[in-house]
Amino acid sequence: MHGQNKSLSVCVISLIFISVILMVGEVSAVEDTQGNNRPVAEITIGSSGIHFIPRVSFGRLALTVSLPDGTQFQKSFTPGATPYLELTEVSKNQVMDGHYTFELRVSPDTGNKVRGEEEGADMQRNTGIKSQAAITQTGHFFVRRGAIVIPSSAPEIKGQGIAKPEYTYNEDLYVVGSLCVGTDCSEPETWGYENIRLKENNLRIHFDDTSSTSSFPANDWRIVINDTADGGANYFAVEDSTSSDVPFTIEAGAPENSLYVEDYGRIGLKTSTPAVEMHIVDGDSPAVRLEQDTSSGWTAQVWDMVGNESNFFVRDVTNSSKIPFRIQPGAPSSSLCIKSDGKIGVGTWSPTAQFHIEKTGENAAVVFNRTDGAMGKFTARPSEVYLGSGSNHNVQIVANNTVVMTVTPTGYVGIGNTGTTHKLAVGSSGAYCDGGAWVDGSSRQYKQNIRNLTTAEARKALDELNPVKFNYKEDDKEESLGFIAEDVPELVATKDRKGMSPMDVVAVLTKVVQEQQKTIAQLQEKIAQLEKK
Repeated sequence: MHGQNKSLSVCVISLIFISVILMVGEVSAVEDTQGNNRPVAEITIGSSGIHFIPRVSFGRLALTVSLPDGTQFQKSFTPGATPYLELTEVSKNQVMDGHYTFELRVSPDTGNKVRGEEEGADMQRNTGIKSQAAITQTGHFFVRRGAIVIPSSAPEIKGQGIAKPEYTYNEDLYVVGSLCVGTDCSEPETWGYENIRLKENNLRIHFDDTSSTSSFPANDWRIVINDTADGGANYFAVEDSTSSDVPFTIEAGAPENSLYVEDYGRIGLKTSTPAVEMHIVDGDSPAVRLEQDTSSGWTAQVWDMVGNESNFFVRDVTNSSKIPFRIQPGAPSSSLCIKSDGKIGVGTWSPTAQFHIEKTGENAAVVFNRTDGAMGKFTARPSEVYLGSGSNHNVQIVANNTVVMTVTPTGYVGIGNTGTTHKLAVGSSGAYCDGGAWVDGSSRQYKQNIRNLTTAEARKALDELNPVKFNYKEDDKEESLGFIAEDVPELVATKDRKGMSPMDVVAVLTKVVQEQQKTIAQLQEKIAQLEKK
C-alpha cells in the first residue's frame, strides 16, 4: 500500500496536472458520445419526445433505440421527413424509467440496386459504385417518472474561477508515489494500488499527435468517461478525435467478461474461457445479428442466427421475423450435406446422385405435403419401393407437362385419361378391363365416319386370312394360334403391320356368316317349295 504522506515534489506535480481540466460542458439531457461534433443531427428535446434536425442529406435515416430492459425500437425516415421520436412509441404499454441509448444511422441515397442471382453474399460487386460507409451518431437519454429528464441549467464545473498555477518542465519528470489529477483531488488522498487517479466531475484524456510532416501518422485520440449532462450515460469510450468517431464504448453495468480476448486470440462474449475463435454465452438464446443497411445502395435486410435448447435457427427479422431454417438438437451426423460438386446428401456424406437419402433400420422417404391439398410419398422400404399419395387424392404420371397415366385412390388405372371407373382404362375410346376380359369401346359416342362393311370386302379379307400356329419368343414353350400381321389383308391389319385387332376379324367373320345365313335361308326356302311339288 502507498503511504499517506506525499513528498513536496509530488504535491507540486499534482498542482501542475490539476491545471489540466478535462471536461466537456454540453448542456443537454440527450448526450451524444462524440462531444460537440454531431455529424448527423442537432438534437432538440422535450419531456415527451426528441426532435432530430438533420445536418446532412440522406437517402434513409434509421433510428435504433435500446430500452432499459434490453429490447430495441427501430424507426426509419425518408428524405424530406423531420425525424422525431415520441417516447410513447418506444414503450407502447408503459414508459419505462431508466437509461436509453440511441443510434442515428444515415445511408447515402445511391438508389436500391438489384443483386444478380449469380452474385454471392460476400462477393465484390463490380458495379462501378464505390461502397460508402454509413454515418452514425450515438447518444443517450434518461427517463424518470415517465418523462425525459431535461436539465434546468449547465452542469456545475468545479473549480471555475479559481486561478491555477501553471508550470513548464523542460526535462524528464519522475514521480515516486501516486498521482492525483483533477479539481476534486484532496490532501491527503487514500490510495490503493493505483498509481494515477483522475478525480473530478468531467473526465477526458486527450492524445494530441502534433506530427507536422504529412507522411507521419498524426491522428488524435481521446478517452471519454461518461456524459457531462444530467441524465446522461455512464460509459468508457475511445474517441477518434480527428474524425469525431467513437469506435469503442463500454457502458457501465456491462456484465462480467462482456468482451474477453484470450491469449490464443480467441474471443469470448460473456465468458473468460472461449473454446473457439468466437464464443458467445448467454442464459437465453444467444444470437448474432447480420444487418445490411442502405449505405452501399442495396435494400436494407436484417438476419439473426440464434441457438437455444429447442433449435438453431435463422430468423428473417425484416420480413415479420419468419424462421426459414431450423436444426433441432440431437440431429444425427450428416443430416444435410452439400458436396463440392453440388450433390446433396441426407444422412450420408457421400451422395451418389444430385439428391441422395440414406437410412439404416428405417424407411428412407420423401414426403411432399400441401397442407391444404394432397400428400405425396416416395419411400424405400425393406422389400419394395413405395410411390404414391398419402392422402385421398389421385396419383398422376406426367410426360411433357401432360398427364399420361392416373391412379385413383380406389386403385383404378387410367392410361391416356385423368380418371376412370374401371380397373384399367386406355385412352378415351371406352376400352377397359375389370380383370376378367378386355372390353373394346363400342359405343357410337366413341366413333365417327361409320359405314357398312360390304360382303365383298369381308369375303375377300376372309379368303386372304391364313391361320398359323406359333410360339412367342418370350414364351417359346407355349404354342399359340393366330395370324401374321404382315400377311393378313390390309382391312384387318394395323397401319404399322405389327398387330391386328381381334374385333376386326370378328367383324369380317360376322359379315361373311351373315351372308351365308341369307344364302342358307334362301336354299331352305327353295327346298321347301320343291318338297311341296
